[in-house]
Amino acid sequence: MNENTSGQSGVAYLPSAWMPRHRDNLVRLGSDHDGGYIVTENIIGLTDFLVGLGIGTDWAFEADFYKRKGIPLHCYDHTMGLGRFTRDAIRNIRLFLTTPGIRNNGALFIRNILLPLQYGIFFSGKRRHFKEKIGDDPEYYTDFRKIFSRIPDRDKVFIKMDIEGSEFRALHGLRGYYERLTGITVEFRHLTTMMDTVRRHVGDLGERFHIVHVHVNNFGGTDERGIPAIIEMTFESKEFSPGRDRPSERSYPVDGLDSPNAAHERDYRLEFRG
Repeated sequence: MNENTSGQSGVAYLPSAWMPRHRDNLVRLGSDHDGGYIVTENIIGLTDFLVGLGIGTDWAFEADFYKRKGIPLHCYDHTMGLGRFTRDAIRNIRLFLTTPGIRNNGALFIRNILLPLQYGIFFSGKRRHFKEKIGDDPEYYTDFRKIFSRIPDRDKVFIKMDIEGSEFRALHGLRGYYERLTGITVEFRHLTTMMDTVRRHVGDLGERFHIVHVHVNNFGGTDERGIPAIIEMTFESKEFSPGRDRPSERSYPVDGLDSPNAAHERDYRLEFRG
């Protein structure tokens, strides 16, 4: 694995079939670094219901989308919740009082102790968090059948999926709901070892969606072929974007939109080939 730690921008390679289609109306939502994603104004305007799969301690993407549209929001993450954030806040207060070195990072300390309050304020009303793990076996996991059973039948849905490798298991169950989607943003992991699997998923999505943006997550590095370990890919429904099918002429990462996930390292320059 070639880590991008030199301060110089490396080059990463992806299949030419994954070249995004041109869009003038791209916009970044969420964090300036990890947790921020690129969508289109078209997607935002057409979406009736937002689903966020994988939240952790950062729901800035969902918050920005909500500010723009004010639509109902369901988030799924089995690793977080009010109880965990409260326990973590108490532990951080104790550390702050007993460990002098911790006090040097006051901003992080304040953020951590405020998380329970921020969580309680944001996830209320039509913004809901389900402490459930996403997968394809309804006996053990929450699958897309259950997710969509909680959404009005006529609502058009956008999905953000960042579930740390479980995307491969979950995506199989999404196929029956493609016609309900305005688009989907997926973080694909393990490309260096699972490229054939990712190709199949991207190919399946490509039947109903245009790729409108790709970004290399610089946390993951590349292998000796220049294949990145982690990418973020946004798809827009072909049904809701007719007559807009021409290759992008942008350079990637896109100035003014893309930003390195790891803020202290530069982004990988992306080239499409093969």
